[in-house]
Amino acid sequence: MLIQILKSKIQELVVSESSILYPGSIALPLELMKAASIREFELVHVNNKTNGNRITTYAVPSGKPGFVTVNGAASRLFNKGDLIHVLSFAYLDEKESGSFSPILVKTDDSNKIKEAGSYIL
Repeated sequence: MLIQILKSKIQELVVSESSILYPGSIALPLELMKAASIREFELVHVNNKTNGNRITTYAVPSGKPGFVTVNGAASRLFNKGDLIHVLSFAYLDEKESGSFSPILVKTDDSNKIKEAGSYIL
């Protein structure tokens, strides 16, 4: 049986811009996408720590170091300066899931990597 589990989490990002005039998605710094093993156009969940809103969208590279943009309709739920978490998930066989450890990427207030490694509780 396949189960869906957390693959990676980018914690405490600061929204740099919120733009309605874009067709959709969240734009993330490429270095964060690589550290969290998030591929371009991959489905991600975005949780807004500031106001509690949550969305599901796809990730694209922002092209600017430290620059995070929430675009399209989601821009009505996310504002510049909001703190967010970005989560990706994977399907694993039940047997594989016991030895799997998600990636946790922690960022500073400039959206630069502070630390990255296994998500250990």
